[in-house]
Amino acid sequence: MLKEKFYVQKAWFGLIIFWSFVRIATAELYFSNYGINIWTFAVVEIVSSPILARASSRMAVALKYHEIRQSILWGSLTMVSFSAPDVYLLTAGRGLPWTAYGMVLLLMTIAGTASVIKLQQKVSLQASLNCDDD
Repeated sequence: MLKEKFYVQKAWFGLIIFWSFVRIATAELYFSNYGINIWTFAVVEIVSSPILARASSRMAVALKYHEIRQSILWGSLTMVSFSAPDVYLLTAGRGLPWTAYGMVLLLMTIAGTASVIKLQQKVSLQASLNCDDD
């Protein structure tokens, strides 16, 4: 079980890092004409991604064990690291069309909501598995 948990955490970390490179390529493609320094965006994305991976997994564990203070702490760090690249994108861009703001905010909302739903499912599944062990 511990070995399986280790692989799940590594896969989660890898998925987040992969997604960060997809976001960097997308930002280069769509936002570089609007004053976005792609290297600054890449640094923000690459620095925030491992923090996001760690904080979100710690938040899941805290929620699993009903540690409210810890889940709030890790949840806050998750939210900051998740939104940091998008905040840079929206604040550094010059002359971004309103549709760009809408798309970034929509993607943030969809990704955030999907993450919360997936996290709730994982915590519920883990709780049901723990009840079966008793």
